[in-house]
Amino acid sequence: MNDNWTFGLLLLFPIVSGVMLLFFFRRHSRRTTPAGLGCLVKGNLLVLTFMVAVCFIAGESYYRFFYDTTDAFSQTKVSERWMKRYFVLNSAGFRDNIGYTWAMKPGRRRITFLGDSFVAGHGIKNVEDRFPNIIRRAHPEWDIRVLARLGADTGDELALMDSFIQRGYQPDCVVLVYNLNDVADIMPEWKETSRRIAIAESEGGWLRHNSYFLDILYHHYILSRDPAVRQYFEFVRKGYEGPTWELQRQRLAQLRDLVQSHDGQLLVVIFPFVHAMGPDYTYLHVHDQLDQLWTDLEVPHLDLLPIYKNLPASKLVVNKYDAHPNEFANALAARAIDQFLIGEVKTNSPATAPLPSK
Repeated sequence: MNDNWTFGLLLLFPIVSGVMLLFFFRRHSRRTTPAGLGCLVKGNLLVLTFMVAVCFIAGESYYRFFYDTTDAFSQTKVSERWMKRYFVLNSAGFRDNIGYTWAMKPGRRRITFLGDSFVAGHGIKNVEDRFPNIIRRAHPEWDIRVLARLGADTGDELALMDSFIQRGYQPDCVVLVYNLNDVADIMPEWKETSRRIAIAESEGGWLRHNSYFLDILYHHYILSRDPAVRQYFEFVRKGYEGPTWELQRQRLAQLRDLVQSHDGQLLVVIFPFVHAMGPDYTYLHVHDQLDQLWTDLEVPHLDLLPIYKNLPASKLVVNKYDAHPNEFANALAARAIDQFLIGEVKTNSPATAPLPSK
């Protein structure tokens, strides 16, 4: 059903309840005898119904027409609308405002950012405000591509790069943007949680599925109480233990070998969980493990934890329901990654200046 028609139907709620309340008071205002208990109960119920209806339509109007942002898993109607407005794909199927070609451009190094929603710029309205585009503007001598899928994990990224190479894509310099939850696809716990979230998403009647207000309340206050969802970032730490970690190590080594076997250079940028920044950041050992892994694999890598660790999480995330890096966090990342790339990427172009510090 068209959104305008849906909103029109929802408007009937306060209109009908208001008409009923007005009719009730007009009818009983002419009484010469005191109202009985039943009459008082009916009147109070009508007043309550009308007040609830007004509050509902006010919330509906706000979330339907004014509130414009994302949630972490892009499940709310508000987030879905945001995606339609701002998440525009190019001809290659990736979020960007330029087209991609298979062949490398003569005289230019190709920099391919490979990753997930952190790279795609989830929650960032203007694609030019995400870090790959900021770096692209600073370095026109580089041909920068962004191969990023929402929800991609290491298995997806490995398959994507392999598929592109098999189709003739020249990797040149591949920058894997590693997120700490990239191990989740080989964790049975997350597969079960994803299944439960999908089931919960399908539940609810017509009103919940057509009301922006009720839909966002459902996701923020019902799904957030699911222990598996609440503890998502906690269980990710288990992915860096035992057989799961060994398998992850093998997959990351496989990605390095894939790129290098096709005359490419693999670099790695590690994003911390920016929502967890603070003195009690509990993933330091994961960063240490990743640092040791990439050192052992002889892959140059940059950990972004130092640039964020002294900043409050509220200044870094899109909003309290979306833990992705915001525009400010992307700007900080762009400067650090820019310096890293200048030091690592061998280019035949003239010397380039780094991004300004401010």
